[in-house]
Amino acid sequence: MKKKAIIVRCMIVTMLLLVLAACNGKEANIAETPTKQPEKEEEASTTTRIYTDVTGREVEIPTNPERVVTTQYLDAMLALGVKPLGAPSHVLDNQYLGELQEGVVDLGSPFSVEKVLELAPDLIIAADPEEVEQLSKIAPTVVIPWMYGDVFTQLKEVASILGKEQEADEWIAKLDEKAAQGREKIADKIGQDEIVSIFMTYGKDNLRLYGARNIGQIFYRSLQLTPPTFIQEKLADDPNFEEFVFEDISMEKLPEYAGDKIIMLAYGEETKEEGGMLAQIEQSSLWKNLDAVKNGNVYYIGEDPWFTYAPIAIEKSLDEAIKLLSGD
Repeated sequence: MKKKAIIVRCMIVTMLLLVLAACNGKEANIAETPTKQPEKEEEASTTTRIYTDVTGREVEIPTNPERVVTTQYLDAMLALGVKPLGAPSHVLDNQYLGELQEGVVDLGSPFSVEKVLELAPDLIIAADPEEVEQLSKIAPTVVIPWMYGDVFTQLKEVASILGKEQEADEWIAKLDEKAAQGREKIADKIGQDEIVSIFMTYGKDNLRLYGARNIGQIFYRSLQLTPPTFIQEKLADDPNFEEFVFEDISMEKLPEYAGDKIIMLAYGEETKEEGGMLAQIEQSSLWKNLDAVKNGNVYYIGEDPWFTYAPIAIEKSLDEAIKLLSGD
């Protein structure tokens, strides 16, 4: 009987040990689960981030986008060392970018949604809020309205989206240094008291006076030349270019706005032909009697790269402006 009792006790102890071991195993598994799950969640959270674009929209975008399409900001992306997959025809229709834009797919003009879809982007940078509804069905879409800020503000915004903030700062610093050297180079050619006016003709009857955006960015901001009083007053009221960029004027207004030196951009061949706006102006007595014209202080520039308001275009225009005004 004693032997049987001992055997029974041993069996009970053994069973208890097995039950405890099984329970410990389950507890171990339960303890392991919460340590593994956060690792997966953390890994997932680093692949995307929430970005609030300048229109106030919150968009979940890739942390490191690799397949980007843009409807406008090709130049800015290339300045940051990022080549987009595709861009519309009007963005690609220039010469100043040359080989930099090789390989970028032409999306047509207006851009084809089907072509964007074929490229399978993981991010789209758009310029028109009205484009978002269609494009956001293809990939996360961030908007930078074309009239948002100046060229540097736009560059910084593109950089923020792409995680290229340092590259943007370095690019702007390089341009500022080039501008400073340019100011020194032309200092003995143009005095601070001399007025510089910027006009653009296009078509048969269009004449434009520029402020400090587009062409004015180079002359009035980079090179810090003095604009006409009318432009000075406009810029004082609207330093962020939210409303004023240029003024369409009649040919009769030329004497009122013409400065000591004139920058003239003729946009398109039509304006230079007989009956075109530039041809009309140059044949008029109003033009011939301007001091800048009499003194040979009119500088003609072409539309490429001058007309494009983007970082690389601005840099190339600055190079040309320094040569133009210094006489080199």
